[in-house]
Amino acid sequence: MPRVSIGLTATAAAAALLALAGCSDDGATDRGVAAATTTATSDTRVVAPGAPGETADVIAPGEEFEVVEGGYSELDVRFVEQMIPHHRQALQMAELAQERAQDDRVVLVADRIVAGQGPEITALESWLEQRGLPVPAADAAHDHALPGMISPLQLEQLENTTGAEFDELFLTYMSQHHAGAVEMADPMIVEGTDQLAVEMATDVSVTQGAEIGRMREILDSL
Repeated sequence: MPRVSIGLTATAAAAALLALAGCSDDGATDRGVAAATTTATSDTRVVAPGAPGETADVIAPGEEFEVVEGGYSELDVRFVEQMIPHHRQALQMAELAQERAQDDRVVLVADRIVAGQGPEITALESWLEQRGLPVPAADAAHDHALPGMISPLQLEQLENTTGAEFDELFLTYMSQHHAGAVEMADPMIVEGTDQLAVEMATDVSVTQGAEIGRMREILDSL
């Protein structure tokens, strides 16, 4: 039977979370929500896109089809909630460049990071809020165990450095930081369940991957 996927409303997703929250096989908390599936009858001819690499289904008038609504996994939730503090540290680092950087190219890279990741944080926070999930507090300590996160000592180095030395440290640490974000995003692109979360992961991987290349070019030319 053909299937059509549509999104759950925020209210429905939150209700499903309360009803279906449980534990995964390894005993860890599983905050995922199973997709809701209903059956409907088509009034007109409809083409339902297939999954990547699959052909589309054609639903004829009068034919029954499955409607798959929403659903997201623990992987989706962890990616979104961990990318928020990851982005916040990137903003903290980038904002230092406005007063400390010497090379105009470094300032431009930092400005693009602020312009891009600021709105992304808002989108990530909205994703959690719409599903009734808590948003990491703005004053919460960064989880330095996340891939690419710099240590408090490294951040202090940036804060206490200016000029050419700052430029080199910033490009080195931000390249490391971006590489960690790509490392976090790539599994989501393959295994993520929620379409919006997968799209955000794809944007992180593509955008920050390109920025890594640009920062390495600048670093090599210093």
